[in-house]
Amino acid sequence: MNPPKKTHGSLMFLVVLSGISLLSAIILAARQVDSQKTILSLQKTVITLNNKINIHQKAMAKTDFYRFQENIYRLQTPEFAKITNSVFNLSRKHGFNPYLVMAVIFVESRFNRRAVSRAGAYGLMQVNYSVWKDELSIDRKRLTQVDYNIELGLTILKNYLLETGGDIIKALILYNNGYKNANNSYHEKVIATNFYKHAKIG
Repeated sequence: MNPPKKTHGSLMFLVVLSGISLLSAIILAARQVDSQKTILSLQKTVITLNNKINIHQKAMAKTDFYRFQENIYRLQTPEFAKITNSVFNLSRKHGFNPYLVMAVIFVESRFNRRAVSRAGAYGLMQVNYSVWKDELSIDRKRLTQVDYNIELGLTILKNYLLETGGDIIKALILYNNGYKNANNSYHEKVIATNFYKHAKIG
């Protein structure tokens, strides 16, 4: 015996409705899973960004401190600051480690740009005027100027370094003594400075 058509239609409607509800539940569950994955991914991204922000803030704080330190140093010792600035720039120009150049200047003049030796050497790098005046066309009036004196000194040292095939020790000995081969403890004085040690040469 066949059920009434109305009852059959109601059953079909309920089946379809149940199917739609089940499908909706499945889709909702899938979306919830996707949402959870998305949330976890976003949380990881936020953590990563926070770490980067913290690192950046620490770097900025350190930069601010170094800038403050540099400004105080320049205000307190403006002439020495000028010397270090010149040494850094001219060392790069001539291909020298700036700490090495600071070591040479320390031994030569103790950073006194007006220093004059009995042998007639002038300025920070103790450039011997009588020896180099013609070869380097030296302007004697400028010999105690920071940039000019360091430029001359590094030109001389570079010539000796090329002549010795890149041997900095031999170049230092020649820089101090020329070809007299006397007082060879000069290079040891340079090597003994904290500047040279910091350079980590050799």
